[in-house]
Amino acid sequence: MIRFCLSMVFLTLAAPVSAKEAPDDGFNPEALDAVKGLQRLDQRLHNIGYRLVHANIRFCDTKAARTGLLLNDVAQYADQKTARFALGFDSSIGITAVAPNSPADLVKLTPGDTLRAINTMSIDEITVDDPELLAEQPAYRRIAAINRMIEQALVENNVQLTVSQKGINRTVPIASVLTCPGQFQIRVSADRSASADGKLVRVSSRLAEYFLDDDEFAAVVAHELAHNLLKHRERLDAQKVNRGFFGQFGKSARRVKEAEIEADRLSVWLMANAGYDPQAAIRFWTRYGKEHGKGIFSASTHYRWKKRVQLFEEEIAKMAAVDPVDGKYAPPLLAIND
Repeated sequence: MIRFCLSMVFLTLAAPVSAKEAPDDGFNPEALDAVKGLQRLDQRLHNIGYRLVHANIRFCDTKAARTGLLLNDVAQYADQKTARFALGFDSSIGITAVAPNSPADLVKLTPGDTLRAINTMSIDEITVDDPELLAEQPAYRRIAAINRMIEQALVENNVQLTVSQKGINRTVPIASVLTCPGQFQIRVSADRSASADGKLVRVSSRLAEYFLDDDEFAAVVAHELAHNLLKHRERLDAQKVNRGFFGQFGKSARRVKEAEIEADRLSVWLMANAGYDPQAAIRFWTRYGKEHGKGIFSASTHYRWKKRVQLFEEEIAKMAAVDPVDGKYAPPLLAIND
């Protein structure tokens, strides 16, 4: 997960640091609040994303090995000293979030743990000179290298992580589970937006703060995840859809709208399978639509909010008319891989 500069960004969600928590050696309380607030958003999105991809694995034709861990590198922050204190790390690399009931949770890894080694390799020995990492910004290359090393070790089913918990080192073997593919990122921004690029789901910090509960949060995440699971970017690229100004008209606009409709329809099935209330999609878009018109997007490529609500109602009715198997509803738009 990419972390943006927080030196001038103060999240309104963040609770103030109490006098007992605040250090007395010159930390900026507002900067501490910003880091802690972003971590809370990261944790919410990480947990929601993990639930969605884990619960719907049966219906995905591509699978990914997951531990439930979200790692962070303080090098991604302008004020590294403040970030390290706020996140609770003893060093530069640590755990930001652990998805409940994930393999990482089962071995009692916790947010604030500092990562010391992967198998026998110390974190300090991991190099970032691989050509494949050059596409990443310099501050993000080390965490990308670490995540890739863990992913490769998971394929071999041989991962031991050495972590420091409150200054005490422990080494734990960590397993993985197969999930649908999906990566999730909070993007620090003053706008309210969400997007999908084929692999990654991004939600802006301001939009994340707007949700009333995790069910509403999951409604938007499930919509963006649906785009990725349905390979909409690949399909639109193959159709040579124009994503620029002229993409708002004609054939391109029609094809983008078709993809948006599919993502809306699939999203409530993904939500229900993960234990989220699909009615939250109706609640969110009704509230947001009344306040902001068409919703997050104002282009002709998206339905107005009332039409979106109608789509959700239709899909929820379809779910009510079928019997789940082992508590899961088979989404009509996804292949079933039993």
